[in-house]
Amino acid sequence: MPITSALPDMERELRFFPVGSQNPKKLTAAQIQHFNQKGYLFPLDVFTPEEAGKNRKYFDQLMEKAVQAGHNSYSINGWHRHCHGIYDLCYDDRILDYMTDLLGENLICTMTHYFSKEPSDGKRVNWHQDASYWPLTPSKVITVWLAIDDVDKDNAPMQFIPGSHLHGQIPFEHSKPEENSVLGQSVHNSEEYGKPVSVIMKAGQISIHSDLLLHGSEPNMSGRRRCGLTMRYNPPDVRGWDARRAEGIICRGSDPDGYWQLLPRPDGDHLPTC
Repeated sequence: MPITSALPDMERELRFFPVGSQNPKKLTAAQIQHFNQKGYLFPLDVFTPEEAGKNRKYFDQLMEKAVQAGHNSYSINGWHRHCHGIYDLCYDDRILDYMTDLLGENLICTMTHYFSKEPSDGKRVNWHQDASYWPLTPSKVITVWLAIDDVDKDNAPMQFIPGSHLHGQIPFEHSKPEENSVLGQSVHNSEEYGKPVSVIMKAGQISIHSDLLLHGSEPNMSGRRRCGLTMRYNPPDVRGWDARRAEGIICRGSDPDGYWQLLPRPDGDHLPTC
């Protein structure tokens, strides 16, 4: 049975809102038009190869500690609340410059998640829309996907379906155990919305996509890991289902209404309880 909402008691405005500054400083007008029409941009340069190596080393060390504490390769979800290394990545000015050109001068980061597909781990990410998971409205969240490792056609790149964000929310089903999906939702008729493109990037580059864009990835059957860090940004007029839980990093500008409660920078890297 297709489902249209994981949050039936919350009224949400789920449609694409065209983005873009009239005087962009980082992106070109053509890139902003591409985002509005296709729902994504990639690859965008951010970190140098040396910096990308440091990002990878940081994740490797954090993942080693996480595994020792009983977590798995997909468990580092929302840890910007606990780890200053992740918190600081959300603040990188080069990423925020891209976001400012799309979302405006006031930027809130509310979510982060490392997706680390280990060699031959066999798990897929079924086709889905991010907005179907989140108790947020309106649907103005943009995901930045930072490549920790090089991503090519062999190690299960993320795939986008261009233009699928223009269809609003697409019905989904709960993923079945035999699908071996990392996430819990599955859009099974993705071919009706277009032909997918593979997100090929070098470590240190980013992709950007709308929260309504259909995307997913196949199992990583290669001998190489494929890891990326997602960082989710929105303008401050986005609202959650409970104002008491509205916590985020005010990365640039301000929240004029004072809705979002500022998450302070952690004083170190502290692993949450497994």
